Amino acid sequence: MNRTTLILFFIILSNTITVIHGYVRGCYYTNWAQYRDGEGKFLPGNIPNGLCTHILYAFAKVDELGDSKPFEWNDEDTEWSKGMYSAVTKLRETNPGLKVLLSYGGYNFGSAIFTGIAKSAQKTERFIKSAIAFLRKNNFDGFDLDWEYPVGVAEEHAKLVEAMKTAFVEEAKTSGKQRLLLTAAVSAGKGTIDGSYNVESLGKNFDLLFLMSYDLHGSWEKNVDLHGKLHPTKGEVSGIGIFNTEFAADYWASKGMPKEKIIIGIPMYAQGWTLDNPSETAIGAAASRPSSASKTNPAGGTASYWEICKYLKEGGKETVHQEGVGAYMVKGDQWYGYDNEETIRIKMKWLKEKGYGGAFIWALDFDDFTGKSCGKGPYPLLNAISSELEGESENPEITTEEPSITETEAYETDETEETSETEAYDTDETEETSETEATTYDTDETEETSETEATTYDTDETEGQECPERDGLFPHPTDCHLFIQCANNIAHVMQCPATTFFNDAIKVCDHMTNAPDTCI
Repeated sequence: MNRTTLILFFIILSNTITVIHGYVRGCYYTNWAQYRDGEGKFLPGNIPNGLCTHILYAFAKVDELGDSKPFEWNDEDTEWSKGMYSAVTKLRETNPGLKVLLSYGGYNFGSAIFTGIAKSAQKTERFIKSAIAFLRKNNFDGFDLDWEYPVGVAEEHAKLVEAMKTAFVEEAKTSGKQRLLLTAAVSAGKGTIDGSYNVESLGKNFDLLFLMSYDLHGSWEKNVDLHGKLHPTKGEVSGIGIFNTEFAADYWASKGMPKEKIIIGIPMYAQGWTLDNPSETAIGAAASRPSSASKTNPAGGTASYWEICKYLKEGGKETVHQEGVGAYMVKGDQWYGYDNEETIRIKMKWLKEKGYGGAFIWALDFDDFTGKSCGKGPYPLLNAISSELEGESENPEITTEEPSITETEAYETDETEETSETEAYDTDETEETSETEATTYDTDETEETSETEATTYDTDETEGQECPERDGLFPHPTDCHLFIQCANNIAHVMQCPATTFFNDAIKVCDHMTNAPDTCI
């Protein structure tokens, strides 16, 4: 019996196996991009059809007991409305091969709760049972673990992942449904890899590994560099020789991760600096401050690719760095490093030559998703990835069980029915820089920034608040550290992270150094 006949035999006999060929094209969808104003607003209806093989919905969370929870108020369905989960999983109706996974954690979520779960057999069991039930309830195809980072608990992390995989296999047998996929977003920093991961064990249990090969440099450093470059470059000041995509991917492979499971991260955004001397622009040039505020990041330091296109039209000069494989733009004293279509195509050819399993993007809302900024149609960067990888089948097959068939109801996509509720930003305001841009640099060599989501007060404290307008963000009448999110005239009182206040002028939680004297 030849290999093809054997595969067909199992499909006919048990209806439990599907063979997936080709490269992975993963796309992270961020559930807070719905709250941006104007052209930055991103909804499930903006997700392209056919360009992604896997959509990863960021993020869900878990409480200290191990129970799965949604992050956003409109993630799940209610009796009177369809949630964002349903809107995204519904995309499979027009793209039957699409897999939609729910990503848990993120940089803001931190490590403490995951660590507590991994160290407790009782919590581990509860966590896994809750996750399976939550994923099935909301019609997801798998679980993406974004634990940033399991430093010092590599063995506990590995045992948790092994327990999850075992439970997913057993659940598929008893339910008759397709096994839930198990994937992870992982660091590209050598120090973090060494201190966080039992790679050999993870290689046996993860279906895919999303390598966060970006944010290797950023405005926390005082010298400009390409944050997602493929190769080392002359002039680099930090992470010399190791803060690049090729090193990170090869290092994971050398430690035992199968190459076909390693999915290369491609940023859809730039890291930016303000140059100390605008005439010095090469990699390594001094830059002591982040770049200026952008529409996607009012605090500065990053900009989406669609914003970069606008800066280029306004006189910015782009340079493609052939040695490192990355692009940078200089406009006055502003310096941004990013990937463009040319550098992405080079990276795709490289990953195919090296035998890696595909590419993923962070994130959909940072590409020129409307096609109005770059003049090249919607999703120029994602299209560059897709055109290089689509239809290719050099990498080994990934076998999974046949999915069950479920029905989903129609979802309203009329933007007039969407809310304007927004998530509070962190004190460094990197537009979720490790949720929007998961940080992958070594903790011993660079300064990390962190963000904290605003937390909703109990209902009894929310009651009595009125919405000045139907939707939007508004200052709290008595406490400068609180703000009110209004959605359909329903008020939600939210709290800014510690040492910040709600700045009504820019609608974010801002540094206390910018607070008025009346705010203490």
